[in-house]
Amino acid sequence: MPTATGAPRSFREAIEFIEKLGELVRIRREVDPLLEIPALMVAASKLKPIPALLCESVKGHPGVQAAAAVFADQLRGHRLVGFPESQHASKLQYLDALDASIPPILVKEGPCQERVVTRDIDLERVIPLTYGALHVTRRYYQPVVCLKHPKTGVVNTSLYRACVQGPDRVTINIRWDQHGGLYLKQAQELGAPLPVAMCLGVPPAVYLAGVSKLPYGCPEMGFAGALMGEPVELVRCKTIDLEVPATAEIVVEGEIRPPYETGFDGPWPEYLGYLGMEIYPPLVHVTAVTHRERPVTNIFVPGAAPHLLGIGSQAQFFRHLRSLYGEFVVDAHLPPRTVWHHAIIKVRKTEAHHEGLQLNVGLAAFAFANPLDKVTIVDEDINIYDFAEVEWAICTRCNPARQVHILPQARTHQNNPIGGIRELEDGEIVKAKMIIDATIPWRYRAMKRPDGLSHFSRSEWPPVELAEYLDPEDRKRWYGR
Repeated sequence: MPTATGAPRSFREAIEFIEKLGELVRIRREVDPLLEIPALMVAASKLKPIPALLCESVKGHPGVQAAAAVFADQLRGHRLVGFPESQHASKLQYLDALDASIPPILVKEGPCQERVVTRDIDLERVIPLTYGALHVTRRYYQPVVCLKHPKTGVVNTSLYRACVQGPDRVTINIRWDQHGGLYLKQAQELGAPLPVAMCLGVPPAVYLAGVSKLPYGCPEMGFAGALMGEPVELVRCKTIDLEVPATAEIVVEGEIRPPYETGFDGPWPEYLGYLGMEIYPPLVHVTAVTHRERPVTNIFVPGAAPHLLGIGSQAQFFRHLRSLYGEFVVDAHLPPRTVWHHAIIKVRKTEAHHEGLQLNVGLAAFAFANPLDKVTIVDEDINIYDFAEVEWAICTRCNPARQVHILPQARTHQNNPIGGIRELEDGEIVKAKMIIDATIPWRYRAMKRPDGLSHFSRSEWPPVELAEYLDPEDRKRWYGR
């Protein structure tokens, strides 16, 4: 049954929840996870709402089911963590949860350990691996990864892709500028192994916490508990010093050990829609695989279908700007297509001395995350969740000669190929930054025409109820009454 906030307690409950919404498509014919399931995700993403898929017969994996596109629909994603439908209201609820952490509790046993394998480990026998897209030759899965800081003991929970290197070897795509990379750096300085737990099929709240940009050292499991309104239940791993969600479908336990070998990863369909380059992430030595009876795994493929778990980062970004500029910042949005690379910020100018403050807001935005490359700033009357509205504001309120600002090159993300390709040339993953000021300059806003309107006044019409004008047959056709 769901928690007090309405969030499912487990991944299986999430599947049942989606089916009750009428948004689950069961696929009973056998499907191949390498390319067929990603192709089905692409096809599903063209429907509205985007349905979740449950593949009941997965080639090469009798008894295993694969879910996909679970978080692809925005409204459903909000419901899965008990959030309201409004994106702005969801941000506020997220921030409330962040300030009311509920620490996890340890239980003696959990269904994630109904089966335990510590010998003759073969990841491919348990996990349906995927290429994700054409022109990919390596096999992947996308787990929630738990890492324990070697000095403080604080557990970091994040979503990293894993690339299988052999029956009991896998790499995880952590970078030195991410929290996981910072944990690994501490382990290297101590010459100690770093325990790693990779979890597939966890409660939706844990997925959301794992992709949220939380402060360094802030335990994501406590935040997940706040989202659920109750503690996340954890069990101790069988072979490493870590705890994992008790209801997880599959858990892969292992260590990154001295001398800290690396493996091969890439290409892989990245979230910006390009095939990524080859990289060499740290290698994990797998020590155990535990799983539920008849596990239900979760398949993420960036670009195949959207995933809308980013409300956490959206809210943190909004808080970051509000902490500096208060109510001058009305709202902020990181569009799903470009994720971290483009921010749209809504501000409210009410005084002459507010002119120029929007640029300070834009500069502050870049401090939130390295990947952010472009900031578009609009007035309070623009719907920042409608890109056509934003584009309209850019075309009608922005004079590029004065209101587009190009900043010097700074660190970006390697997944953006225009910046990442430089890693192959000189090692500097940098890109120029840009601010588009699409707000009406105050001096123009203050100019009034003889009729009292401004030169930027929108056209308006009186409200009417069209149904009242229609014949009964047309009214029924268009309004259902």
